[in-house]
Amino acid sequence: MTNLIEVVVEREYERLKDTFPGFCGCSGCRDDVIVYALNKLPPRYVTARRGAVLTHVRLQGEQEQADISVALIEGFKRVMYHPRPDHLTRTSD
Repeated sequence: MTNLIEVVVEREYERLKDTFPGFCGCSGCRDDVIVYALNKLPPRYVTARRGAVLTHVRLQGEQEQADISVALIEGFKRVMYHPRPDHLTRTSD
C-alpha cells in the first residue's frame, strides 16, 4: 500500500520551508512539521495503480493543495514556537 498524501506533503514541505527563515530545519523539526500536517489531513491509502493515479490527480486540486499548505504552515509555526524540549540537544542534519 502507498499513502500518496505523504509524498505530496513532503514535496510541499520542501517548497514552503524557505518561507520560514527562523525555522531550524533539522531532521527532527522537519519530521515534526510533516507529522503534524499528516495528522491534520485525512489519509489516502490505495492498493491499485488506478487508485493511485486518481488519488494523485485529486491531490493536485486547488482545495487539496490549500489544505496541505495550511496544515504545513500550522506545523511550521507550532514547531518554531513550541519546539520539543530536547531540541537544543539535537544536531542539525
